[in-house]
Amino acid sequence: MIATWMLSALLFTALLGVSAFCAESVLRAVGRQTRWPWLVALGGSVVWPALAPIVRRLIPETGAMRSVATTMPSIQVVPDQLPAVSWTHWVDVALLTMWAITSAIVLTRLGYSLVVLSRIRRASQPQVVDGVSVFVSASVGPAVVGIVQPSVLFPAALLELDAPLRRLVLRHEQEHCRARDPWIVVGSAFALALVPWNAPLWWIVRRARLALEVDCDARVLATEPNKTQYGKLLMLISQRQQTTVLAPMLAASSSHLERRIAAMLPIRSNRRGVRVVVALVATVVAGIAACTSRIGDGIVGPKPVIADRAANVNPDQPYFEFQVTKQVQQVPGTGNLRYPDLLRSANVQGVVLGQFIVDEQGVFEPGTFKELKSDHALFTQAVLTALPNMRFSPAELRGVRVKQLVQQPFTFSLSRNEAISPRPASAALVTVVGTVAHRAAVGGPPSPDKPHLESQVTKAASQIPGTGNIRYPDLLRHANVEGEVLATFVVDTSGAYLPGSLMVLKSSHELFTEAVKNALPNMRFTPAEVQGKRVRQVMQQPFTFSLSK
Repeated sequence: MIATWMLSALLFTALLGVSAFCAESVLRAVGRQTRWPWLVALGGSVVWPALAPIVRRLIPETGAMRSVATTMPSIQVVPDQLPAVSWTHWVDVALLTMWAITSAIVLTRLGYSLVVLSRIRRASQPQVVDGVSVFVSASVGPAVVGIVQPSVLFPAALLELDAPLRRLVLRHEQEHCRARDPWIVVGSAFALALVPWNAPLWWIVRRARLALEVDCDARVLATEPNKTQYGKLLMLISQRQQTTVLAPMLAASSSHLERRIAAMLPIRSNRRGVRVVVALVATVVAGIAACTSRIGDGIVGPKPVIADRAANVNPDQPYFEFQVTKQVQQVPGTGNLRYPDLLRSANVQGVVLGQFIVDEQGVFEPGTFKELKSDHALFTQAVLTALPNMRFSPAELRGVRVKQLVQQPFTFSLSRNEAISPRPASAALVTVVGTVAHRAAVGGPPSPDKPHLESQVTKAASQIPGTGNIRYPDLLRHANVEGEVLATFVVDTSGAYLPGSLMVLKSSHELFTEAVKNALPNMRFTPAEVQGKRVRQVMQQPFTFSLSK
């Protein structure tokens, strides 16, 4: 369920953020760069939830899950084998839809910001200020714009500053360029566009931007020890500057100004050791919590149930292929299929993909056959006739014989003028359906004695209204019983039913079948034609018995 994955990813990101926050305190206490914990948290929050399910499926333990992925979709086409779509499905659909819409909005805003930055840079005038090449803008900056070739954007108003203050501004922006901070800023913006619903990630990105500025301040103050002057410069620029998205700048956010100035102050020596230890312990605890199995299972999904580790084996329960330790195998030479004569005469080939249960004795369990795909009803009837005579080596689970749900293709081919026996059921055949050649043999004049299918004729046979009316069985009429007979028969070149060609595919009652048999000889049809010549045609027709009128 997507909702479970998203909630686990939110909690995972939040714990990574807590760990990064504590790690930042440790690094600041020892005088190190503070950006790295936030960058690790940012990358882990985006990459790990996306890759974890894939990694989980690559380890050997998940071999069963790969069988599920190939087996379950073909089973799902059987309506009465699975429950109706649950409400969780619609929740997932709604969440994915909102995710896509929100990502599109954020990506659009990101693209617009990049266009605005490009326009600002083109509108600015290149100039050399205190020996540094910059672009002088009307009001935006100071900031760094560009990714491949970052440039300093310097506002015209700051040109009036004293030379020492201008050098501090330029030094700060040059440090951003040297540290490749524009790459980090744009990358974090794209990360937010990928998972805009991840609220803790927005906080991590904001803290990472602050860490970039704090680190840059520290590098500048390493050569410019006048912290008071630098702090006043930050306050001056924060009051004047016009902020720009996706551009590292000297005072990108006035809300960060207090934290940046506080970061310049030294930590009291009597508190440094305690602060480092507490923050280090908190970092480790939060990191371990983020990697716990409860959160991890929500991200990668629950572990698949391995059949040989099942606590109990129920021989009466049908198992899927991936759940058994020994799969069903057909005994060669049993249950050969008989090719339907009508389809053999019409040169029709095809495949039936069926699903059925093989019991603990290796025998087809009556009533369990489900037709997943069939190229003709007569092929399906041939499979149903042959299945009771087939024998299988039964499936086993931990040494115990069990029932197994099997999916198997039955191929009918005229390459040797006979039906091919179904191949032994195996994992490789579960999802394989052979390509069907469903075309009439063409070439030469049409034969009037060979029955054709409807798809092979240019003019199909049709019943002449008012002929061969079917009489409703009196016993079923009085009992208010309705039903239907689905039958296949041949109409000859004179438009009459060909005696002996009737095959009943489905019937609601034997009396309905008898009524159809009695009516067919009196029915008249317009005969089928191929290339202007009358030919025989195989017709498949339903006969409905209704009391509504």
